[in-house]
Amino acid sequence: MPVGGAEDLTVGLMSAMPPGFAIEPVCLRELGVVGVELQRAGGPVHLLPVAPTKRLNVPGIFRLARWLREQGFAAVHTQVYNAHVYGVLAAARAGLPAVIHHQKTFRGMRWHRQLLMKWLTRLAPAQITLSEQTRDDVVRELSAGAGRVLVLPNAVDTARFRPPDARGVLRRSLGLDPDKFTFGTLASLTAPKNHAANLAMWGAARAQGLDANFLLCGEGVLRGELDQTAARLGIAGTFRFLGNQRPVHPWVQAMDVFVLCSMWEGQPLAILQALACGLPVLASRIEGNVAVLGAEHPGLFNLGQPDDYVAKALAVRRDPAFRRAIVEFQQTRSPSVPSVLDCARTLAELYHRIVERRELDTLHLLGGESRRPATTA
Repeated sequence: MPVGGAEDLTVGLMSAMPPGFAIEPVCLRELGVVGVELQRAGGPVHLLPVAPTKRLNVPGIFRLARWLREQGFAAVHTQVYNAHVYGVLAAARAGLPAVIHHQKTFRGMRWHRQLLMKWLTRLAPAQITLSEQTRDDVVRELSAGAGRVLVLPNAVDTARFRPPDARGVLRRSLGLDPDKFTFGTLASLTAPKNHAANLAMWGAARAQGLDANFLLCGEGVLRGELDQTAARLGIAGTFRFLGNQRPVHPWVQAMDVFVLCSMWEGQPLAILQALACGLPVLASRIEGNVAVLGAEHPGLFNLGQPDDYVAKALAVRRDPAFRRAIVEFQQTRSPSVPSVLDCARTLAELYHRIVERRELDTLHLLGGESRRPATTA
């Protein structure tokens, strides 16, 4: 469980599930930052390292299936591709229903992964997508029955992600200049997040007199390369790499503008969190961002036109009317941010439905008496 949107959502759901349902994360390689935090807090997180490398470990699937039966779980819910492979196959062997949760857009998947996902689709009674577009892709490309694919947008813990009471006071508590205009983003330091574009934008905007700071919360394999680029551009003093910040919501609340220039996204939870905090958003015009913000959002910029990003950044800093226009658009045109409680209720209904269906199938085969599930994983 590294620092990321899917992991934060899972932790939030754990405390929001209705009575009679429990979520227990199972890490198949290592606990990760979020897993360690959860373990230290006494949360029910498990480490079963059946997938130590990217190479498929077939005995690990049998081990996972045996462990799921021993632990008495009622259903398996998988979040990322490797977990889909291990979790769905293990669930099938253990006689448990599985839910495949697509956290990214379906487009661009390698052909061999698509073939495997088509097979897994036949084994899983339910799938979840973050948008209608991805749902249509899954139904068409994976031959999934339309009635078995649920659109469930990412949810935000609005008790934490909300407009700050006093941004200046909050900034002081974080060691930030209370009066400095601040851009920021939450994203791992990996290629799809496109931080090279952030650095290029910041260098060009600073050269045109932009007076502001940039906060980047996240960590990853490109840290050294990005540090060197910032130093070469002469922006290291105003472009701050903060690493993984836990909890992260105070840092979002401390920002004046949120940016996300990813090359691809599913439904970016970071943007939903920024919207919940009332921040104007600048974002790349890609499917996932457009699905959240709307195609006419004034803060969208084109990745193939670097000057567009620079111009939007300068405008949002220098023109209060432009900032207001973005916020007003977000309030009236962007979709409302779903709550974690609403998401938990929807998941509970789905879990109950697929477990009950599996038990009825077993009842018909064995002539036994079905039981209602108490636990999901």
